[in-house]
Amino acid sequence: MKEKCDFPAFTAYRLEEDMLYIELKKVKQLTATDVEQIYNCYEEIGNGKKVFVLVTFKGFVPMSDGAMKEAKKQSKKNAQAAVAYVVGNVALRLGINFFMNFYKPPFPIHISKTKAAAISWLNAQKKGNKK
Repeated sequence: MKEKCDFPAFTAYRLEEDMLYIELKKVKQLTATDVEQIYNCYEEIGNGKKVFVLVTFKGFVPMSDGAMKEAKKQSKKNAQAAVAYVVGNVALRLGINFFMNFYKPPFPIHISKTKAAAISWLNAQKKGNKK
């Protein structure tokens, strides 16, 4: 079972058996290849099962058009059970909201200001999924 993925745009760690932590690095632009690598990590670290994902950002990370299309395509594979973003930056929060409203992912999304709040929300989602 893989515990960590490290790529130029992000690092992913297993927090729990079904919970991943994705730390997006400060890059000029997130590409379709970066998004594909993220989803491959979901598959590898999550052992092919749905995962609960915590995402943080080291800075504003704009997405290329190709990255947005790839994210929409990949989200149809249903690799995520829920995603919580930790965002303090207003511009980034607006960007995430725009993307989520435009592409409407098939899993619950939450935006928090702290990791603790995001993890708490993910744990509540996990409990709801086990019912």
